[in-house]
Order: sequence, then structure tokens, then C-alpha cells
Amino acid sequence: MSHPLAFMRLPYAVLTMLDSRMYHYWMQPVHYLVRTAHMISMAGFFGIDLVLDAALFRHGGRQALAAVSRLIVPWIHALFAVAMVTGVALFFYDPVRIGSRSYLTPKLLLIAMAMGLVAFSHRRVYVAALGGQPAGTTQARLVAAASLALWTGVIVMSCLNSEGVPKVFLR
Repeated sequence: MSHPLAFMRLPYAVLTMLDSRMYHYWMQPVHYLVRTAHMISMAGFFGIDLVLDAALFRHGGRQALAAVSRLIVPWIHALFAVAMVTGVALFFYDPVRIGSRSYLTPKLLLIAMAMGLVAFSHRRVYVAALGGQPAGTTQARLVAAASLALWTGVIVMSCLNSEGVPKVFLR
């Protein structure tokens, strides 16, 4: 166990069962394109979510948030869909290597929690605020703070998964 979340790793038997060499060889020529699409869509989604959640903290600006929402909501949905589809495609490219990383399961749990938060608060907070009702309520602020914390956690877990622990060479 290399860190406190290592117990959450997916079982190796499940990962080997999900591995498909045919899919791996099919995806190999476009792997970096899919990876690039994943990173760009994830960054775009996180950026728009950051702006939307920051707007929910404000007391004023109801009309501005409602007007801007017509522009950003379709983008946030499209970018989220692209990030999820490409993320699943990248996982199945090499499930043993990707699934063996220590921070994958916490990342998936944070994604599930963030999606649950949106499902729970969609009508009460987001639809109301984007429709022009007061955005800076206590409930909207709590939802925005939780959303920012969860999606930031997803980004942090992704960063921790990207490389191994740096090796320090001492003389």
C-alpha cells in the first residue's frame, strides 16, 4: 500500500476480464487524438463549471446569468459528454494499466458524487438560477461550493494518476 487510498483499487481479475487486445489494436492509431479530445473537453467542462458555480455565489446579476446560461449550458453538456465518452474509451484502451492506478477509483467516486449532486440540485438550484431567480442563496452557494470541491477533486485525482511518484536520487 503506497498511499491511504490504495485499498480502493479495482480487483486485478476484473481488469484482466475487461482487457481486449482487439480494441487496443483498433484504437492504437487514434489513441492520442482521443486522449487530446478528452483533455480539451475535460478542461473546457471544468472551466465552464467553474464560471457557472462562481456565478451562483453572487447575489446580483440574475439577468446576466440567465443570458449567459443560454450560451454555456449546451457547451457544458456537450463537453461533459465528450469527456465521459473519451474517458471510457481511454480506460478500455488498457484497463489493466489504467485500472491499476491508485487514484482511479477515488476519481470515479468523485465523478459519481458530482453527478449525484447535480441530479439532486438540478431543479432547485441550477434551473432556478439560470431562469433568472436569485442565484446567491445559501442553498445555491452550498451546491456551488460542493460542485467546485468535487470537480477539483476529480482533476487532482487525474493529476495524481498521470505519473508515478518522482524518484529522488541522492548522492
